[in-house]
Amino acid sequence: MSEDIVWETSFRNALEMAKKTNKLVLASFFDPCCEACDKMKQCTYITDCVQEYINTYFIPVKYESGAGSEQFMRFNVTAKPAIIIFDAEGTEIFRKIGYFEPKVFITKLEMAVKKAAHRAARSHS
Repeated sequence: MSEDIVWETSFRNALEMAKKTNKLVLASFFDPCCEACDKMKQCTYITDCVQEYINTYFIPVKYESGAGSEQFMRFNVTAKPAIIIFDAEGTEIFRKIGYFEPKVFITKLEMAVKKAAHRAARSHS
């Protein structure tokens, strides 16, 4: 069994950790009254394969509407659930909205990792 996802609550801390560990930041936006958000929590984020993938490649940070509403406005999140992937400098790499089954979600995360690697390779050439 893989380790549970340990969610950060501070974007700044997540960026600092991403720089130190050479990972990306996965920002997840939820609403407690959102059925699709609850399904992401109950069906996707709890699976071993998703937890392992996130723990390997990302520093995860989670925001709930209400408590984290300023972050929703900061990142222009208008629909939930939403994920935004950032590089360690805070540049947005990837954004997706909606519920995803575990295998589909990992495919989306893989796309973000590849896109980030491609951007990094281009910036070093």
